[in-house]
Amino acid sequence: MRRCALVEDDTVFMALMHNFFEKRGWVCDDFSDVEAVLNEVGRTVYDLYIIDINLPESDGIALLKELRKSYPSVPVIMVSGYTDIETIMDAYDVGCDEYLKKPFDLRELEIKVAKLMNEELLSLSANVKYDIAGRLLFVDDEEIHLSLKESNLLHTFMTNVNRPLTHSYLESVIWGGVEDNGHALRNLILRLRKRIGAGIIDTVQGKGYILRPKTD
Repeated sequence: MRRCALVEDDTVFMALMHNFFEKRGWVCDDFSDVEAVLNEVGRTVYDLYIIDINLPESDGIALLKELRKSYPSVPVIMVSGYTDIETIMDAYDVGCDEYLKKPFDLRELEIKVAKLMNEELLSLSANVKYDIAGRLLFVDDEEIHLSLKESNLLHTFMTNVNRPLTHSYLESVIWGGVEDNGHALRNLILRLRKRIGAGIIDTVQGKGYILRPKTD
């Protein structure tokens, strides 16, 4: 079981990320200050650190400097509302692997984590695989070209596996908030079903659609 250290002083944002990791089978330890993290890392092994740059009494970059003395290769994702290039470069200079600017979509975090953890291809069925980091679809080990809308739709399903998604939510993802695209959405779903095979994307009557990988 993988373990993540989440260092964040925004309780709402911490809860969102904590739930994100728990749903994916991680153990997630939450910290709100640098001292608490440094007291714990000597007795707990972490597979990943998520560190906010702006922390009380210190900052995430100073924490990362300390961590890199003992853990030079553990993946670290820095998060921050800062936009200045100097701060971002400082984070990379002291050893961060990825940087996310707040606010960010949790699907961005999913992609970063998958990349850093070298996760294997996700299986939709025995012969259909999906590379979540590269957004690539493979059928019988052959890459299948997807249009931009098909790619966005499949990625949305793959980051919400076994979770019903409403028509309005899918329309907002694909068409940027433009509604009343029911016919276009149905056609897009039909095309994607042809790509990945039948019985993977199901209709939830009166609500939307759900992607259920075939495990048998």
